[in-house]
Amino acid sequence: MADEQEQRRRVRDAFTRQAATFEDQQLNQAFTSGLPRLLAVAEPRRDDTCLEVAAGTSLVGRGLAEQVAHVVALDATPAMLWEGRRQADQAGIRNLAFVLGDAARLPCRAAAFSLVVTRFSLHHFADPVGPLRELIRVCRSGGRVVVQDLASSTDPDLARRQDEVERLRDPSHLRMTPAGGLRGQLEDAGMRVTLADTVPVVRPVGQWLRQALTEPDAAAAVIERFEQELAGGEPTGLRPRRRDGELWFEQTWETTIAVKP
Repeated sequence: MADEQEQRRRVRDAFTRQAATFEDQQLNQAFTSGLPRLLAVAEPRRDDTCLEVAAGTSLVGRGLAEQVAHVVALDATPAMLWEGRRQADQAGIRNLAFVLGDAARLPCRAAAFSLVVTRFSLHHFADPVGPLRELIRVCRSGGRVVVQDLASSTDPDLARRQDEVERLRDPSHLRMTPAGGLRGQLEDAGMRVTLADTVPVVRPVGQWLRQALTEPDAAAAVIERFEQELAGGEPTGLRPRRRDGELWFEQTWETTIAVKP
Protein backbone atom coordinates (compact mmCIF):
# COMPACT_ATOMS: atom_id res chain seq x y z
CA MET A 1 0.00 0.00 0.00
CA ALA A 2 2.88 2.37 0.79
CA ASP A 3 4.38 1.80 -2.67
CA GLU A 4 0.97 2.39 -4.27
CA GLN A 5 0.50 5.63 -2.35
CA GLU A 6 3.99 6.79 -3.28
CA GLN A 7 3.27 6.14 -6.96
CA ARG A 8 0.05 8.14 -6.73
CA ARG A 9 2.06 11.00 -5.26
CA ARG A 10 4.58 10.78 -8.11
CA VAL A 11 1.80 10.87 -10.70
CA ARG A 12 0.01 13.75 -9.01
CA ASP A 13 3.24 15.76 -8.66
CA ALA A 14 4.32 15.08 -12.25
CA PHE A 15 1.00 16.02 -13.79
CA THR A 16 0.46 19.02 -11.57
CA ARG A 17 3.66 20.37 -13.08
CA GLN A 18 2.68 19.31 -16.62
CA ALA A 19 -0.89 20.66 -16.63
CA ALA A 20 0.02 23.76 -18.61
CA THR A 21 2.33 21.98 -21.07
CA PHE A 22 -0.51 19.62 -22.08
CA GLU A 23 -2.19 22.66 -23.64
CA ASP A 24 0.99 24.24 -25.07
CA GLN A 25 0.68 23.96 -28.84
CA GLN A 26 4.47 24.09 -29.19
CA LEU A 27 4.90 21.00 -26.99
CA ASN A 28 1.80 18.81 -27.32
CA GLN A 29 1.85 18.22 -31.07
CA ALA A 30 2.30 14.47 -30.69
CA PHE A 31 -0.81 14.26 -28.46
CA THR A 32 -2.97 16.39 -30.72
CA SER A 33 -1.78 15.05 -34.09
CA GLY A 34 -2.91 11.51 -33.26
CA LEU A 35 -6.24 12.60 -31.83
CA PRO A 36 -8.38 12.67 -35.02
CA ARG A 37 -7.55 9.06 -35.81
CA LEU A 38 -8.30 7.94 -32.27
CA LEU A 39 -11.67 9.68 -32.35
CA ALA A 40 -12.44 8.09 -35.71
CA VAL A 41 -11.66 4.51 -34.67
CA ALA A 42 -13.61 4.97 -31.42
CA GLU A 43 -16.70 5.43 -33.63
CA PRO A 44 -18.56 7.79 -31.28
CA ARG A 45 -22.34 7.82 -31.59
CA ARG A 46 -24.76 10.63 -30.91
CA ASP A 47 -26.41 8.69 -28.07
CA ASP A 48 -23.13 7.59 -26.39
CA THR A 49 -22.46 8.38 -22.76
CA CYS A 50 -18.69 8.48 -22.44
CA LEU A 51 -16.11 8.22 -19.69
CA GLU A 52 -12.51 9.31 -20.20
CA VAL A 53 -10.36 7.79 -17.45
CA ALA A 54 -7.05 9.36 -16.37
CA ALA A 55 -8.20 12.13 -18.67
CA GLY A 56 -5.64 14.79 -17.82
CA THR A 57 -6.99 17.95 -19.42
CA SER A 58 -9.41 15.76 -21.41
CA LEU A 59 -8.12 16.29 -24.90
CA VAL A 60 -10.04 13.18 -25.93
CA GLY A 61 -13.21 14.06 -24.02
CA ARG A 62 -13.30 17.54 -25.49
CA GLY A 63 -12.93 16.02 -28.95
CA LEU A 64 -15.72 13.55 -28.28
CA ALA A 65 -18.11 16.06 -26.71
CA GLU A 66 -19.48 17.44 -29.97
CA GLN A 67 -20.19 13.93 -31.27
CA VAL A 68 -21.88 12.27 -28.26
CA ALA A 69 -24.59 12.92 -25.68
CA HIS A 70 -22.37 13.41 -22.61
CA VAL A 71 -18.78 12.96 -21.45
CA VAL A 72 -17.31 12.55 -17.97
CA ALA A 73 -13.57 13.28 -17.67
CA LEU A 74 -12.02 11.67 -14.59
CA ASP A 75 -8.50 12.30 -13.33
CA ALA A 76 -6.59 12.13 -10.04
CA THR A 77 -4.79 15.47 -10.48
CA PRO A 78 -6.82 18.60 -9.65
CA ALA A 79 -4.54 20.88 -11.69
CA MET A 80 -5.19 18.83 -14.82
CA LEU A 81 -8.95 18.96 -14.29
CA TRP A 82 -8.85 22.70 -13.63
CA GLU A 83 -6.95 23.34 -16.88
CA GLY A 84 -9.27 21.03 -18.83
CA ARG A 85 -12.36 22.74 -17.43
CA ARG A 86 -10.91 26.13 -18.34
CA GLN A 87 -10.29 24.99 -21.91
CA ALA A 88 -13.76 23.45 -22.18
CA ASP A 89 -15.38 26.65 -20.90
CA GLN A 90 -13.45 28.73 -23.41
CA ALA A 91 -14.63 26.40 -26.20
CA GLY A 92 -18.23 26.58 -25.03
CA ILE A 93 -18.48 22.84 -24.32
CA ARG A 94 -21.49 22.19 -22.07
CA ASN A 95 -21.85 18.39 -22.07
CA LEU A 96 -18.51 17.59 -20.41
CA ALA A 97 -18.19 17.09 -16.63
CA PHE A 98 -14.85 16.98 -14.81
CA VAL A 99 -14.54 14.57 -11.85
CA LEU A 100 -11.70 13.93 -9.41
CA GLY A 101 -11.13 10.20 -9.00
CA ASP A 102 -8.82 7.19 -9.06
CA ALA A 103 -8.62 5.08 -12.24
CA ALA A 104 -8.15 1.94 -10.15
CA ARG A 105 -11.28 2.65 -8.08
CA LEU A 106 -13.73 4.44 -10.34
CA PRO A 107 -16.52 6.26 -8.47
CA CYS A 108 -19.04 5.10 -11.08
CA ARG A 109 -21.77 2.49 -11.06
CA ALA A 110 -21.41 -0.64 -13.17
CA ALA A 111 -22.50 -0.46 -16.82
CA ALA A 112 -22.91 3.32 -16.66
CA PHE A 113 -21.21 4.17 -19.98
CA SER A 114 -21.39 3.04 -23.58
CA LEU A 115 -17.92 4.32 -24.49
CA VAL A 116 -14.97 4.20 -22.07
CA VAL A 117 -11.61 5.65 -23.11
CA THR A 118 -8.19 5.97 -21.56
CA ARG A 119 -5.09 7.36 -23.23
CA PHE A 120 -1.46 7.14 -22.10
CA SER A 121 -2.36 6.08 -18.57
CA LEU A 122 -1.63 2.39 -18.05
CA HIS A 123 2.16 2.77 -18.04
CA HIS A 124 1.76 4.69 -14.76
CA PHE A 125 0.39 1.60 -12.98
CA ALA A 126 2.54 -1.19 -11.61
CA ASP A 127 -0.28 -3.56 -12.54
CA PRO A 128 -2.66 -2.30 -15.27
CA VAL A 129 -5.06 -5.19 -14.70
CA GLY A 130 -6.93 -3.34 -11.92
CA PRO A 131 -7.66 -0.22 -13.99
CA LEU A 132 -8.58 -2.40 -16.98
CA ARG A 133 -11.10 -4.28 -14.87
CA GLU A 134 -12.58 -0.97 -13.79
CA LEU A 135 -12.89 0.21 -17.40
CA ILE A 136 -14.74 -2.99 -18.22
CA ARG A 137 -16.93 -2.84 -15.11
CA VAL A 138 -18.33 0.58 -15.94
CA CYS A 139 -18.88 -0.29 -19.62
CA ARG A 140 -22.34 -1.50 -20.50
CA SER A 141 -23.11 -4.56 -22.62
CA GLY A 142 -22.47 -3.75 -26.25
CA GLY A 143 -20.30 -0.77 -25.29
CA ARG A 144 -16.70 -0.17 -26.26
CA VAL A 145 -13.50 0.18 -24.26
CA VAL A 146 -10.79 2.15 -26.08
CA VAL A 147 -7.21 2.09 -24.79
CA GLN A 148 -4.34 3.98 -26.37
CA ASP A 149 -0.97 3.73 -24.70
CA LEU A 150 2.74 3.43 -25.19
CA ALA A 151 3.84 -0.12 -26.02
CA SER A 152 7.23 -1.61 -25.34
CA SER A 153 9.25 -4.17 -27.25
CA THR A 154 8.38 -7.84 -26.80
CA ASP A 155 12.08 -8.35 -26.05
CA PRO A 156 12.33 -8.08 -22.24
CA ASP A 157 15.82 -6.52 -22.28
CA LEU A 158 14.82 -3.85 -24.78
CA ALA A 159 11.57 -3.22 -22.89
CA ARG A 160 13.54 -2.69 -19.65
CA ARG A 161 15.80 -0.13 -21.35
CA GLN A 162 12.84 1.65 -22.94
CA ASP A 163 11.21 2.01 -19.53
CA GLU A 164 14.47 3.25 -18.01
CA VAL A 165 14.70 6.08 -20.52
CA GLU A 166 11.00 6.93 -20.19
CA ARG A 167 11.39 7.00 -16.40
CA LEU A 168 14.34 9.37 -16.61
CA ARG A 169 12.15 11.72 -18.61
CA ASP A 170 9.14 11.32 -16.28
CA PRO A 171 9.65 9.62 -12.88
CA SER A 172 5.92 8.77 -12.71
CA HIS A 173 6.37 6.36 -15.64
CA LEU A 174 6.53 2.75 -14.45
CA ARG A 175 6.20 0.12 -17.15
CA MET A 176 4.80 -0.17 -20.65
CA THR A 177 2.82 -3.21 -21.72
CA PRO A 178 4.60 -5.13 -24.50
CA ALA A 179 3.05 -4.64 -27.93
CA GLY A 180 0.02 -6.92 -28.28
CA GLY A 181 -0.21 -7.56 -24.55
CA LEU A 182 -3.39 -5.56 -23.95
CA ARG A 183 -5.29 -7.66 -26.45
CA GLY A 184 -4.67 -10.78 -24.39
CA GLN A 185 -5.58 -9.05 -21.12
CA LEU A 186 -8.88 -7.77 -22.52
CA GLU A 187 -9.76 -11.12 -24.06
CA ASP A 188 -8.94 -12.89 -20.81
CA ALA A 189 -11.46 -10.54 -19.17
CA GLY A 190 -14.15 -11.67 -21.61
CA MET A 191 -14.01 -8.74 -24.02
CA ARG A 192 -14.16 -9.06 -27.82
CA VAL A 193 -11.23 -7.17 -29.32
CA THR A 194 -12.07 -5.44 -32.59
CA LEU A 195 -8.84 -3.49 -33.10
CA ALA A 196 -5.25 -3.92 -31.94
CA ASP A 197 -3.13 -1.52 -33.93
CA THR A 198 0.41 -0.24 -33.38
CA VAL A 199 1.99 2.76 -35.10
CA PRO A 200 5.51 4.21 -34.83
CA VAL A 201 5.56 7.84 -33.71
CA VAL A 202 8.76 9.78 -34.32
CA ARG A 203 9.24 12.72 -31.95
CA PRO A 204 11.89 15.42 -31.35
CA VAL A 205 13.72 14.68 -28.11
CA GLY A 206 13.97 18.30 -26.95
CA GLN A 207 10.24 18.93 -27.29
CA TRP A 208 9.44 15.64 -25.52
CA LEU A 209 11.67 16.57 -22.57
CA ARG A 210 10.33 20.12 -22.33
CA GLN A 211 6.73 18.91 -22.30
CA ALA A 212 7.46 16.80 -19.19
CA LEU A 213 9.56 19.57 -17.57
CA THR A 214 12.31 16.99 -17.13
CA GLU A 215 14.98 17.96 -14.60
CA PRO A 216 18.22 19.10 -16.32
CA ASP A 217 20.37 16.21 -15.01
CA ALA A 218 17.79 13.64 -16.09
CA ALA A 219 17.38 15.30 -19.51
CA ALA A 220 21.15 15.17 -19.97
CA ALA A 221 21.12 11.47 -19.06
CA VAL A 222 18.41 10.76 -21.66
CA ILE A 223 20.34 12.58 -24.36
CA GLU A 224 23.53 10.74 -23.36
CA ARG A 225 21.77 7.36 -23.71
CA PHE A 226 20.63 8.29 -27.22
CA GLU A 227 24.04 9.66 -28.22
CA GLN A 228 25.74 6.51 -26.97
CA GLU A 229 23.39 4.37 -29.04
CA LEU A 230 24.05 6.45 -32.15
CA ALA A 231 27.77 5.93 -31.53
CA GLY A 232 27.28 2.15 -31.55
CA GLY A 233 26.42 1.60 -27.89
CA GLU A 234 23.67 -0.38 -26.21
CA PRO A 235 20.27 0.04 -27.92
CA THR A 236 17.62 1.86 -25.93
CA GLY A 237 14.76 0.41 -27.97
CA LEU A 238 13.68 3.96 -28.83
CA ARG A 239 15.60 4.14 -32.14
CA PRO A 240 17.19 7.61 -31.96
CA ARG A 241 18.15 9.42 -35.14
CA ARG A 242 19.14 12.90 -36.28
CA ARG A 243 17.04 15.14 -38.49
CA ASP A 244 18.54 18.39 -39.69
CA GLY A 245 20.94 18.34 -36.77
CA GLU A 246 18.21 17.70 -34.19
CA LEU A 247 17.89 14.54 -32.09
CA TRP A 248 14.67 12.54 -32.61
CA PHE A 249 13.48 9.17 -31.29
CA GLU A 250 10.65 6.71 -31.89
CA GLN A 251 7.88 5.42 -29.65
CA THR A 252 5.30 2.76 -30.41
CA TRP A 253 1.69 3.78 -29.76
CA GLU A 254 -0.88 1.01 -29.54
CA THR A 255 -4.64 1.45 -29.84
CA THR A 256 -6.80 -1.42 -28.63
CA ILE A 257 -10.59 -1.44 -28.84
CA ALA A 258 -12.82 -4.07 -27.30
CA VAL A 259 -16.58 -4.61 -27.16
CA LYS A 260 -18.27 -5.87 -24.01
CA PRO A 261 -20.55 -8.85 -24.79
